[in-house]
Parts: sequence; structure tokens; C-alpha cells
Amino acid sequence: MAAWHRSRRADLSLRASGLLLCGIAYTAVSRLCAMHVSPQTADVFAYAFAAICFLGASAGSALVMLGHHLFDEIQVSERWRPQSRDTFPPLENSKAMNATEPALLVVGRNTDGSWTVRESAGALLGRFPSAHAAERLAQVERRGRTAIAIATSAGVQPRIAGRLSLRTGGIRSTETAGA
Repeated sequence: MAAWHRSRRADLSLRASGLLLCGIAYTAVSRLCAMHVSPQTADVFAYAFAAICFLGASAGSALVMLGHHLFDEIQVSERWRPQSRDTFPPLENSKAMNATEPALLVVGRNTDGSWTVRESAGALLGRFPSAHAAERLAQVERRGRTAIAIATSAGVQPRIAGRLSLRTGGIRSTETAGA
């Protein structure tokens, strides 16, 4: 049995219903213009006429232009087709293949004040506005893998601001030592 929308009769019916929807949209626009509504005094009826206009014109123009072609199947690129995780080809040189499971997840504060979750190797897993959200991610990452520990550090990573200086607390620089 052929699809119902493939016949000439269905095509003409779809295009005629599109013209009808465009006519309804035109009527809604004319009523809306006759109401002389300002944006500050718009009521429910004005918004209803605007919605009818938008939906009727959009659907009507699609039906008039496409007719029965509205239901045509299209070819989707291989890149955008849904795939399960099992169908991806294995990558020999992938970091994920060579990566070991982290032994420690560190929840700490970053220099800009946000909370981060890092692996023991230093890879950033996420940045969060609160400590609670960061700890939740660490718990989710750890779920079912008891070999992973979670450490909390409220310390701030050292930040280098401006130029580097050779001067530290009690050490004198070489410039002042010779003078």
C-alpha cells in the first residue's frame, strides 16, 4: 500500500490547507491591527491573535511550498546519525586507551574563587560555583569505584601576577649583594 501523502489528491489537499492557514493568519493580523493595541496595554486577546498569526503563517507557508514533499525522507550525514557507544571504532593511539584510572580526585578552590575537581594527574574535570556542586561531581565520578579517593583542599593555587621577581623573604638578590 502506498503512503497516503504520495497521491496527487493528498498533495493538493495539503497545499489547500496551507492556503487556508495563511488566510486565517491574514485575518488574525487584520484583527490585531484593527485593535490598535500598544505594547503596554496588550491583553490576552492580542497575544492570542499574534500567536494564531505566527502559527498559521508558519505552518501554512510550509504546506503551500512543500505540499506532499513535507513528508519526504532525507539522507542524514554519517556524522549525525545516532550510534551506540559499541559501534565506535577503537582508536589505537587514543589517550583514553592508555589512560589509567585516577587514584585521587581533588576538590579545591581555584585562583578566581571557583571550585574545581581535578584528577591526581592534574587534569581538570570541572569548574563549579560552589563546593557542594564540586563534591557532587567527585562523588559521581567515584561511584562504584572504591579504589578512587576524594581529597578536599581549600587552598588557593599560587598565582603569578605581574613580573617575576628573584627576591624572596630573607634572600637578597645578586644586584644588592655586590653594592
